[in-house]
Amino acid sequence: MTFRPVTLNPSVPAGPLELFDELPRMTGAIPQLWLQQGEILTEYAKRFKDKPDVAVELPTGTGKTIVGLLIAEWRRRKYRESVLYACPTQQLVHQVAEVAKREGMPCVTLIGSHRSWAEVDKSKYFGADALGLTTYSSIFNASPKVRDLGTIVFDDAHAAEQYVAESWSVTIERSVHSVAYDACLKAVRPALSGMFAERMEQDTPDINARRETQLVVPLRRPSMSHALDRALKELQDGSNPWWSWQTIHQGLGSCLVYVSWHEILIRPFIPPTLENSPFADADQRVYLSAKPGHAGELERSFGRRTIERLLLPDRRSPRSGRRFFVFAELAEGDGKDISAEATSAAGKALVLATSTDLAQTTANELNVNNWPVLGKVDIEQNLGSFTDQQHAILALGGRYDGIDLPNDACRLVCLAGLPEWAHLQERFLATNLRAQAALGERTRTRVVQGAGRATRNPLDYAVVLIRGSDLTGYLASPIVRESLDVDLQAELGFGLENSRDVPSADLVNNVSIFLEQGYEWREGAESHIATARRNMFRQDPEQSSLLAESAKHEVDAWASAFRGDFNTAQDAAQQAALVLSGNKDVQSYRAFWLYQAAVWAFALAETDPNAKQTAASLLNEAHKAAQGTTWLREVEVGTQLVSQEDANDTPAVREIAKRLSDKTKRSKIKATITRMQDGIPETDAKKFETALREVGVLLGAESFKPQGQGRTDCAWCWSERVWIAIEAKSEQSPSREISLNTIRQANTQMDQLSSDRGVETPALAATVVASPRTAIADEAVTGAHLEVYLVHPKVFYEISDNVSQCWDELRLNHHGHTGQSLEALVRKTMNKHRVLPTQIFEQLTSSPIRS
Repeated sequence: MTFRPVTLNPSVPAGPLELFDELPRMTGAIPQLWLQQGEILTEYAKRFKDKPDVAVELPTGTGKTIVGLLIAEWRRRKYRESVLYACPTQQLVHQVAEVAKREGMPCVTLIGSHRSWAEVDKSKYFGADALGLTTYSSIFNASPKVRDLGTIVFDDAHAAEQYVAESWSVTIERSVHSVAYDACLKAVRPALSGMFAERMEQDTPDINARRETQLVVPLRRPSMSHALDRALKELQDGSNPWWSWQTIHQGLGSCLVYVSWHEILIRPFIPPTLENSPFADADQRVYLSAKPGHAGELERSFGRRTIERLLLPDRRSPRSGRRFFVFAELAEGDGKDISAEATSAAGKALVLATSTDLAQTTANELNVNNWPVLGKVDIEQNLGSFTDQQHAILALGGRYDGIDLPNDACRLVCLAGLPEWAHLQERFLATNLRAQAALGERTRTRVVQGAGRATRNPLDYAVVLIRGSDLTGYLASPIVRESLDVDLQAELGFGLENSRDVPSADLVNNVSIFLEQGYEWREGAESHIATARRNMFRQDPEQSSLLAESAKHEVDAWASAFRGDFNTAQDAAQQAALVLSGNKDVQSYRAFWLYQAAVWAFALAETDPNAKQTAASLLNEAHKAAQGTTWLREVEVGTQLVSQEDANDTPAVREIAKRLSDKTKRSKIKATITRMQDGIPETDAKKFETALREVGVLLGAESFKPQGQGRTDCAWCWSERVWIAIEAKSEQSPSREISLNTIRQANTQMDQLSSDRGVETPALAATVVASPRTAIADEAVTGAHLEVYLVHPKVFYEISDNVSQCWDELRLNHHGHTGQSLEALVRKTMNKHRVLPTQIFEQLTSSPIRS
C-alpha cells in the first residue's frame, strides 16, 4: 500500500493576479487573463483586500467568474480560512465548478440538502483545503449549515435581491397552499378595502382583480401580527414558505403583507441580513456584479449599509461581443412573422420573458419549424440538452442571468416584455406606489443581462430580438439609453434606426447579413456603430445619487424595526425621506418612507406621549408626497386619522348624485352610455374624441373641447381639483414614433386651461397622449414636460367599461337614497369600479413621456 504525504500549505503569492501564474491549469484552461481582469485584480490587492464589503464590476461576458475564483482561492491560501463561492442556482454552481477545476483550483460542491453533502467534501471545505461552491440558499435560510466563514464571494450579485430576500419571504400561493392562503386573507381582511377584499374571496374574479395588489401593515392593527402567526401555522411543515416563516417569526410585526388574488407575500421591505450569522460574521463579502449600480441597489439587496465599489477604469469599456437589436414591432409588416424568420435564420433561440406563460407563447410564435422547445426543468443540471441540439428553442420566464451561451451555442436572444417586477413587493412599488425610479436599476440590469446571454467574449455576436410594446418603448427612450454603457447605447441606436419603418424583407435580410459577419456587415454596419459609440457617454439618472444616499438609512431602518427598535427605525426612515426631498422622480418613494416613519411612531405611542402627534404629522406629509396615487388611502382604510373621503373626488361624487336625483336627466344617461360605448373602440379620431367627452360626462367631470386653434381634443375638469387634457391620436400607425410636434402641443395644454379658467393649475393635472404608438422621438422625450403622459387607447376602453358597470349599479341601487346617503353610495360604487377622479388620474399617469 502506498501512503500519501501530508499536504503542505500552498505558497501564497502577493495577490490574486500573481496566483494565476502558479495554478496547475488543465488542458482547455484560458492561456492568459484579459487586460480588464488584470487591472481589477491588481486594484483589489492594492486597495480592497481588507474592506468588509466589496462590489467588483465586470460586465457580462468579460470574465468575472475567473476573477471571483482567483480572489476566493488567494484568500483561502493567504488566510487559511473557509471560503464560499455562492451562485443563485445549482446549474451555475456546476458551471463554476467546471471552470475552477479546469483552472487548477481545488473545490467541492455543497448543494441541495446539507444531509446529502459528502463527508469528504465537508472536510475539505471546513478545513480550508478547497473552495466551497454553493447556492445563495445554503447561506440564507432558517438554519444555515455553513459556518465560520472567512470570505464569501457572491456571483451575479446584481440579480441577488430575490435570492437573498427569499429566506425572509413567506410566499403563499393560492393554488398550492389554499388553506393557508384563506387563513391569511381572513387575518388581514380588516385592513383591506371592502371591494378589494370581496374580489380576493371570489373563486373566479375578473381580469382586473387578478392584477390588483394591496399593502397591509400589521403593525398598524392591534393583534394582527398574532392573527397572521396563527394563520401561518396552516402551512405544511418543511415547505419553502414554512421555512421562511421560521426565519421571520420573531420579527413578524415589522413585516409587510402584499395581497393579490394569486398569492400573499409576507416579508420585511429590506432583508435583515444582520440576523444571519454566516453572512454577517464573515471577514469579507465580495459581490461580483455586471452592474454594481449607483443607486444603492446592492446595499438594499444584501441589507448592508455600505458596499465599496471596485469599478473598471472610466477609460475602458470592454467589448463582450456585438449585438444586433431587432425591434420587430417597429418595422413594416407583421412583427411575429419577422421574429419567426429571424429565428429560422439563426437556427436556435433563447427566449427570456417576464413569465413562463409569456416565454412559452413567444417560443411557439417563433417556432414555425417545429423545433424542440425546452424549459427550466431541461437545464437544471447543465445546458447540454439545449446546446447539443442543432435546432431548438429554450424558453424561460423571469430569469435573466446564469445562462451562458457563447459562440455557436446560440445566435439569437429574444426578450419578451419589460421586467419591471419579479415579485409582489416590486409589483406594488411599480404599479401602486409609482416608484419606478426606485426600481430603475433592477429593471435596467435585467434587460442588459438578458441581452448579453449569447455574447460571452469579445469576438462573439448575436441577434437580440425585442418583443412587446412596453419593452420596445422602454429601450426607445433616450433617457433610458443614456444610463447604459456606450457600447449598448450605440447598438440600441443602430437597431432602432434600422428597424423603424423598415420593410420586413429588408430587416430579415439584414439579420442574415449580420449572422454571416462578412464584408457587408463590417463595411455597411460596424463602422456606423463604432462612430456612434465614440460620440456617446453614459449618464446616470438624476435621482441615482439620492437613492444611493438614502439606501444606508433604509437598511438601518429595517434592521432596527426587525429587532423591535422602532425609535431608531423611525429616525432612520425620516433620514431616508429627508435625503429623497426635492426630486419629483422619487417623490412617491419618499411618501413610502414617510409613511413607514409614521407607522413606527404610532408603535411608540404607548410609551412616548409625543409619538402620536409626530406620527400624525408624518402621515400628513406622506399624503402630500403620495398625491396622484391611491395606495395610501387603501393602506389606511378604516383608521381614525385618515379621512376616507378624498376631497379631490368630491366634485365628481356630488355631480353624479345630483344627476341621479334629477328625474329630467335620468333618461339621458342610457343614451350617453351608448354613444360612449360606440365611439371608444373607434380608431377614427373624431369619433374617439366624441366618445371621450361622453366618458368625462359620465365620470362627473366638466367635459369639453376648448375653443381655439391647437387646443386639446378633450378636457376633463373636476372643479379646480383634478384636470386631465387628452390628445386623441387613436388613428396613428403603431409602427411609427410620436413626434416632437405632438409633444410640444401637449406641453401647452395645462397652461391654456389655467388661463381659460383664471386659476392656478391644480396639483393633480396631466396631459395624456392617447396613441397606440410606443416609440417616441428622442427630442420629444427630452422636450416633454413632467405632466405629459402616454396612454394606449385601450386604457380608455377599459375605463369606459368600468364607467358603464358603475352606472348600471348606481341606476339599480340609488332608489331611496338622498342627500349624504346618496353621496356615500355614489362614492362607494365609484370606488368599487375604480372610476373616482383620483383613480382615473392614477390609471392615466403610469407612463410619463419623460421617463
